[in-house]
Amino acid sequence: MAALNLDVLFDYLDGEQNEFGLDFAATHGFLCATVVGPALSDWLSHLFDGNDSKVPAAIIEQIHLWQQEILQTLSNEDTIELPFEIEEADVESSLGDWSIGFIDALFLNEEHDWYDVDEEAVGMLTLPMMVFSGIDEDDAQLQSVRRNGDLMEEMAGEIPENLTKLYLLHHAPDA
Repeated sequence: MAALNLDVLFDYLDGEQNEFGLDFAATHGFLCATVVGPALSDWLSHLFDGNDSKVPAAIIEQIHLWQQEILQTLSNEDTIELPFEIEEADVESSLGDWSIGFIDALFLNEEHDWYDVDEEAVGMLTLPMMVFSGIDEDDAQLQSVRRNGDLMEEMAGEIPENLTKLYLLHHAPDA
Protein backbone atom coordinates (compact mmCIF):
# COMPACT_ATOMS: atom_id res chain seq x y z
CA MET A 1 0.00 0.00 0.00
CA ALA A 2 1.25 3.47 -0.82
CA ALA A 3 1.91 6.16 1.76
CA LEU A 4 -0.21 9.28 1.94
CA ASN A 5 1.27 12.00 -0.26
CA LEU A 6 -0.56 15.31 0.14
CA ASP A 7 1.54 16.88 -2.62
CA VAL A 8 0.15 14.37 -5.13
CA LEU A 9 -3.38 15.04 -3.91
CA PHE A 10 -2.90 18.81 -3.99
CA ASP A 11 -1.52 18.70 -7.54
CA TYR A 12 -4.44 16.58 -8.74
CA LEU A 13 -7.30 18.17 -6.81
CA ASP A 14 -6.25 21.76 -7.54
CA GLY A 15 -5.14 20.92 -11.08
CA GLU A 16 -6.81 20.98 -14.49
CA GLN A 17 -7.25 17.19 -14.60
CA ASN A 18 -9.74 17.28 -11.70
CA GLU A 19 -12.90 17.73 -13.73
CA PHE A 20 -15.39 16.26 -11.27
CA GLY A 21 -14.14 16.63 -7.72
CA LEU A 22 -13.79 19.33 -5.14
CA ASP A 23 -10.55 21.23 -4.71
CA PHE A 24 -7.91 20.24 -2.14
CA ALA A 25 -9.33 22.22 0.79
CA ALA A 26 -12.95 21.26 0.06
CA THR A 27 -12.00 17.58 -0.28
CA HIS A 28 -10.44 17.64 3.17
CA GLY A 29 -13.61 19.21 4.57
CA PHE A 30 -15.72 16.58 2.83
CA LEU A 31 -13.54 13.77 4.19
CA CYS A 32 -13.66 15.23 7.70
CA ALA A 33 -17.46 15.19 7.56
CA THR A 34 -17.48 11.55 6.40
CA VAL A 35 -15.34 10.66 9.41
CA VAL A 36 -16.89 12.76 12.20
CA GLY A 37 -20.53 12.31 11.24
CA PRO A 38 -22.77 9.33 10.63
CA ALA A 39 -21.59 6.88 7.97
CA LEU A 40 -22.18 8.16 4.43
CA SER A 41 -22.65 5.41 1.89
CA ASP A 42 -21.16 5.98 -1.56
CA TRP A 43 -19.14 8.94 -0.25
CA LEU A 44 -16.47 8.47 -2.91
CA SER A 45 -19.03 8.60 -5.70
CA HIS A 46 -20.52 11.74 -4.16
CA LEU A 47 -17.08 13.32 -3.83
CA PHE A 48 -16.52 13.03 -7.60
CA ASP A 49 -20.12 13.67 -8.63
CA GLY A 50 -20.64 10.07 -9.72
CA ASN A 51 -17.49 10.06 -11.86
CA ASP A 52 -15.11 8.32 -9.45
CA SER A 53 -14.42 5.63 -12.08
CA LYS A 54 -12.79 8.35 -14.23
CA VAL A 55 -10.37 9.35 -11.46
CA PRO A 56 -6.92 7.71 -11.54
CA ALA A 57 -6.64 4.73 -9.19
CA ALA A 58 -3.59 6.27 -7.49
CA ILE A 59 -5.66 9.36 -6.60
CA ILE A 60 -8.51 7.22 -5.27
CA GLU A 61 -6.00 5.35 -3.13
CA GLN A 62 -4.62 8.66 -1.81
CA ILE A 63 -8.15 9.87 -1.00
CA HIS A 64 -8.77 6.70 1.01
CA LEU A 65 -5.44 7.10 2.80
CA TRP A 66 -6.30 10.72 3.61
CA GLN A 67 -9.65 9.71 5.07
CA GLN A 68 -7.96 6.98 7.11
CA GLU A 69 -5.40 9.47 8.43
CA ILE A 70 -8.23 11.75 9.60
CA LEU A 71 -9.95 8.81 11.30
CA GLN A 72 -6.69 7.67 12.92
CA THR A 73 -5.99 11.19 14.21
CA LEU A 74 -9.40 11.36 15.87
CA SER A 75 -9.19 7.77 17.14
CA ASN A 76 -5.91 8.72 18.83
CA GLU A 77 -7.73 11.63 20.47
CA ASP A 78 -5.58 14.12 18.56
CA THR A 79 -6.91 17.30 16.97
CA ILE A 80 -7.33 17.50 13.21
CA GLU A 81 -5.06 20.05 11.61
CA LEU A 82 -6.45 21.79 8.56
CA PRO A 83 -4.17 21.22 5.53
CA PHE A 84 -3.73 24.96 4.92
CA GLU A 85 -2.98 28.09 6.88
CA ILE A 86 -6.01 30.15 7.85
CA GLU A 87 -4.84 33.39 6.28
CA GLU A 88 -8.22 35.02 6.41
CA ALA A 89 -11.32 34.08 8.39
CA ASP A 90 -13.62 34.74 5.46
CA VAL A 91 -16.08 32.91 3.22
CA GLU A 92 -13.83 33.63 0.21
CA SER A 93 -10.84 31.64 1.48
CA SER A 94 -9.42 28.13 1.78
CA LEU A 95 -11.45 27.83 4.98
CA GLY A 96 -14.57 28.77 3.00
CA ASP A 97 -13.75 26.07 0.44
CA TRP A 98 -13.08 23.56 3.23
CA SER A 99 -16.43 24.41 4.81
CA ILE A 100 -18.26 23.93 1.49
CA GLY A 101 -16.86 20.40 1.30
CA PHE A 102 -17.85 19.70 4.88
CA ILE A 103 -21.39 21.00 4.43
CA ASP A 104 -21.76 19.11 1.12
CA ALA A 105 -21.10 15.82 2.92
CA LEU A 106 -23.32 16.80 5.84
CA PHE A 107 -26.28 17.55 3.53
CA LEU A 108 -25.72 14.40 1.45
CA ASN A 109 -26.19 12.19 4.46
CA GLU A 110 -29.95 11.82 4.51
CA GLU A 111 -29.80 8.17 5.57
CA HIS A 112 -28.65 9.10 9.06
CA ASP A 113 -29.51 12.54 10.29
CA TRP A 114 -26.54 14.29 11.83
CA TYR A 115 -28.82 16.00 14.33
CA ASP A 116 -30.45 12.84 15.76
CA VAL A 117 -27.74 12.42 18.38
CA ASP A 118 -28.07 15.94 19.90
CA GLU A 119 -29.69 18.57 17.69
CA GLU A 120 -28.55 21.59 19.71
CA ALA A 121 -24.95 20.41 20.15
CA VAL A 122 -24.54 19.44 16.49
CA GLY A 123 -26.10 22.74 15.42
CA MET A 124 -23.62 24.72 17.52
CA LEU A 125 -20.63 22.59 16.49
CA THR A 126 -21.42 22.87 12.77
CA LEU A 127 -22.30 26.59 12.90
CA PRO A 128 -18.75 27.71 11.98
CA MET A 129 -18.82 25.45 8.91
CA MET A 130 -22.25 26.82 7.93
CA VAL A 131 -21.02 30.39 8.31
CA PHE A 132 -17.80 29.89 6.33
CA SER A 133 -19.50 27.83 3.60
CA GLY A 134 -21.47 30.88 2.52
CA ILE A 135 -24.75 29.00 2.32
CA ASP A 136 -27.95 30.74 3.32
CA GLU A 137 -26.73 34.10 2.02
CA ASP A 138 -30.16 35.55 2.78
CA ASP A 139 -30.08 34.55 6.46
CA ALA A 140 -29.78 37.81 8.42
CA GLN A 141 -28.16 36.14 11.44
CA LEU A 142 -25.47 34.48 9.33
CA GLN A 143 -24.86 37.75 7.49
CA SER A 144 -24.41 39.50 10.81
CA VAL A 145 -21.87 36.90 11.95
CA ARG A 146 -19.98 37.17 8.64
CA ARG A 147 -19.62 40.94 9.11
CA ASN A 148 -18.04 40.50 12.56
CA GLY A 149 -14.33 39.90 11.92
CA ASP A 150 -13.50 39.05 15.53
CA LEU A 151 -16.31 36.48 15.72
CA MET A 152 -15.23 34.98 12.38
CA GLU A 153 -11.66 34.61 13.69
CA GLU A 154 -12.97 32.98 16.86
CA MET A 155 -15.17 30.56 14.91
CA ALA A 156 -12.31 29.65 12.58
CA GLY A 157 -10.20 28.72 15.58
CA GLU A 158 -12.96 26.51 16.98
CA ILE A 159 -13.29 24.25 13.93
CA PRO A 160 -10.54 21.70 14.78
CA GLU A 161 -11.89 21.21 18.31
CA ASN A 162 -15.45 21.05 16.98
CA LEU A 163 -14.43 18.20 14.66
CA THR A 164 -13.26 16.23 17.68
CA LYS A 165 -16.49 16.94 19.55
CA LEU A 166 -18.60 15.92 16.53
CA TYR A 167 -16.61 12.72 16.20
CA LEU A 168 -17.17 11.89 19.86
CA LEU A 169 -20.90 12.70 19.63
CA HIS A 170 -21.35 10.28 16.73
CA HIS A 171 -18.77 7.60 17.51
CA ALA A 172 -18.01 7.44 21.22
CA PRO A 173 -19.30 4.30 22.91
CA ASP A 174 -22.37 4.89 25.00
CA ALA A 175 -21.47 5.25 28.65
